[in-house]
Amino acid sequence: MKRPNIVFSEISRSEQLPQALHLSLEMLRNARSDNWDTVISLESLRNELISDYFSTPVSADEASIVADYIRKILDVDKQLIELGDSESQLLKGNLQKVARGKRALKVYGSM
Repeated sequence: MKRPNIVFSEISRSEQLPQALHLSLEMLRNARSDNWDTVISLESLRNELISDYFSTPVSADEASIVADYIRKILDVDKQLIELGDSESQLLKGNLQKVARGKRALKVYGSM
């Protein structure tokens, strides 16, 4: 996937966390479609956006809104981790099948 061209300086501070949540939801949508390369690209963008947001201290007025966005992003991350674990187990099983196949070929090839 081509990495989206997002210029963080063009995103107002008030839109950074909503954009980070949007990227999180896009990550989840792509994970559900097994587009893991896209998930990784979006995660990189999201991390940059969040780092940029927190480069300026959060005011007391923003604290509850920020906490709400963080909770929502963490909820999405939990789902992403569960999907990633499932994908990892699937890949592990496939690799074990390939390894067994190679061993069988080796055994039959030496007969």
